[in-house]
Amino acid sequence: MKIILGIGIGISLLGIFQLLKGKNAKLTSTKIAVLINIVWTVRCIFFLLKDSEIASKYPILLMLDQNLLLLDSVVLWLYSKSLLNTTKFKFKILLNFLPFIMGLSLSLISYLSVPDELILEQYMKLEKNISNNESLFSIDVLILFLVIIMLSIIYFSKSIREIKKFNSILYNHFSSLKNISANWILKFHSLWVSLFLIPIILYFFNYMYPVINVRILLSFMIIIQVLFSFIFNSNVLSQNYVSIPKKSILKQDNKPIKQFKDELNELKRALETSKYYQDENLSLVKLSSYLNIKSIELTDIIKYSEFENFYDLINTYRIESIKKELISSTEQIMIIAYDNGFNSKSAFNRIFKDKTGQTPSTYRKLNKNTSQQY
Repeated sequence: MKIILGIGIGISLLGIFQLLKGKNAKLTSTKIAVLINIVWTVRCIFFLLKDSEIASKYPILLMLDQNLLLLDSVVLWLYSKSLLNTTKFKFKILLNFLPFIMGLSLSLISYLSVPDELILEQYMKLEKNISNNESLFSIDVLILFLVIIMLSIIYFSKSIREIKKFNSILYNHFSSLKNISANWILKFHSLWVSLFLIPIILYFFNYMYPVINVRILLSFMIIIQVLFSFIFNSNVLSQNYVSIPKKSILKQDNKPIKQFKDELNELKRALETSKYYQDENLSLVKLSSYLNIKSIELTDIIKYSEFENFYDLINTYRIESIKKELISSTEQIMIIAYDNGFNSKSAFNRIFKDKTGQTPSTYRKLNKNTSQQY
């Protein structure tokens, strides 16, 4: 198990190094990702030290590690929030660390009020009871257990709200979400809540009603921690950060509806003739500059159209162009997709299916057969 812990520490430290030397080192999101890695590194170090002679010299190490469980969901939520560039290190943000600070303070007070010999004696007794599968119920353990569950659920729900808000803004400003969407953090957070929280629940439940070998549960938690550290750092390092407008764009109600309709028709003609949608990096700002209008004006035009957002507008035109080429040419499907602005095979297949109800190959086959009959 020491080898696995060493790997976990190595992954987290490597992640910290890559984040700090990268081009996004000054971003708040990067700083929070570094903080997450620090928390996980410290946890792995605590696991190592508790089974070493150092713990007998510094018994305080035996009392602090459980407090780190009060941090995970908070820092994962902070990372989600930071993607909108709204996270600032103010007092209000620090309040989210209050449960951890209180837990840490209680541990330090307990340590200072109890002799080192008694702490070691209690720890050895605890280890012996665990080995013998004896009941270890205590009100302190129960309270900690309930607080961890409550925090995990609360901050997971808060992360969902932040990512939905972030993605909504992306859909209004970008035609492609490759490596800028943050849906992965939601999947990661949900996996964290389930795969990491469940062993914690079983671990504390086992204190009261010994059924499962605690050593096995602890080993499973360590393996999950190392695996999650690898998954998190892989996604964070491949995440592209984009500039998001600080203020929401509102409708300009001072224009008559007819004028919006005229401008919408002009927008459609421009897309059909100039084929701006073929630019895989097309954004709201870029298209606005092509059309020589302000971004806020383009946003208002789209709001008065049949399209849900900028993302829907551009990808609708991409799909319509691809549908024509699938019937009229024999070119490979993905070459046609890339030529029309898609930069992701999975995104193209998903959007094509959403728009047509068919896969690209099925659409080509059915419509080519139909066209040959006439």
